[in-house]
Amino acid sequence: MDESLNYFAYGSNLHPARLQARIGACHVRDVALLAGASLCFHKVGLDRSGKCDISFQQQTATGVWGVIYQISPEQRGQLDQFESLGAGYQIREVEVLTRDMQTLKVFTYHAMSEFIDAQIQPFDWYHELVLQGARFHGFPAEYLEQLLQVELVIDSDSNRISQAQQIMQSMRDFSAYRTGERH
Repeated sequence: MDESLNYFAYGSNLHPARLQARIGACHVRDVALLAGASLCFHKVGLDRSGKCDISFQQQTATGVWGVIYQISPEQRGQLDQFESLGAGYQIREVEVLTRDMQTLKVFTYHAMSEFIDAQIQPFDWYHELVLQGARFHGFPAEYLEQLLQVELVIDSDSNRISQAQQIMQSMRDFSAYRTGERH
């Protein structure tokens, strides 16, 4: 029996290199759209900056693009820790529509109401993690344009910046390897 779980990543875990660095090898099943929702950067992170969340409250929501990863129950336990399950995010089961028009049930992380602050903004490096993942998976140009309109805060913590640069370099290396650009 296949025990893999369908995880819908829509934020900083979009890029396979980022997710694999956190929980190990996992399989990309498909790119998908969560209709009737909007991407927000209003979840208060441990560093007090804005992190991604899905808002289901908006009438004019155009949808949230994401990636369905197949992960093991053990990997989900690891991911629960990274996502501060119960102390920031909660699990939400939703249905998404894949590029080939299949409806799939998936689980994702959704900010707990007490961790939402509409006034906060994401750090520049965090936003770049999300943007690079969206580009890697070929999200629609209109969605990428919406991401580029997000207001950012420049992080002044050199340790966080250094860690983020390492993550982004691994993402670039992964992408170059996948497209045959590596020398």
